[in-house]
Amino acid sequence: MKRNRFLKRLLTPLMLGLVFIVASDAAYALPMLQLDIAGGVYNTLDQTIYATDSSFKLYALLDTTKAKATDITQKYYISAAVSPQVGPAPASLGSFTFGGSTIDVTSDMVYGVPPIEMDGTAGSDPGDLPSHGIFDTFFTEFSFTFNIAKRATAYNSQNTPGGLVANPLGALLYADFQVDTSGLVNGYTIHFDLYSEKYCLDKKGKVKDIDINQKAPFSHDANSATSVPEPATMLLLGTGLAGFVLAGKRKGQKN
Repeated sequence: MKRNRFLKRLLTPLMLGLVFIVASDAAYALPMLQLDIAGGVYNTLDQTIYATDSSFKLYALLDTTKAKATDITQKYYISAAVSPQVGPAPASLGSFTFGGSTIDVTSDMVYGVPPIEMDGTAGSDPGDLPSHGIFDTFFTEFSFTFNIAKRATAYNSQNTPGGLVANPLGALLYADFQVDTSGLVNGYTIHFDLYSEKYCLDKKGKVKDIDINQKAPFSHDANSATSVPEPATMLLLGTGLAGFVLAGKRKGQKN
């Protein structure tokens, strides 16, 4: 009897520790898709990774352990949206560059909610990207495919922003894009979402709608910097940026 009580006292903290570890792993489980920014910081209030400079490298990440062969080879999209919301009337808000392409804001963009439909419009329907405090607004899409030779060690951008480590044997595929938002009108930023698309066909086999297929959780999206912060200002990014983007954009939204 005494031995049993001793073993119970010994095993109880060990079991609690195991539960904590399992719960922690679940909390930081890797989603199939993530966005990240080199040198970025994570704002816990709106659950977004922010750049700390107007020029930065944006990463799209794909977990190959959760992706089928077709998921790895298909086309993916990054939407670049004006924040705070602008429209439906167009406005002249400067420009930004993405992967070497210059985008005039808002003349080179579409108003609405991703994805962009076959007719070039972006009206909202149930299969589209949820608003999460960003849409409806002006945005554009950039399509790409992952290169199976570009791999990184698995990590969670939510708790390790800017943590990409290239690794030829890594479980993550990554694509990187150089972004510069220094040409934007002061007070505006560019918000990024990552997703794949699927075609919805009518009875004749024609595309009647384009919907979102897979997407990065909104806890793993990204945003350009509101300005180039001083070192001391960096410490305030976790709270100060929340007023710029709706702090409650995650409320009621599923990742």
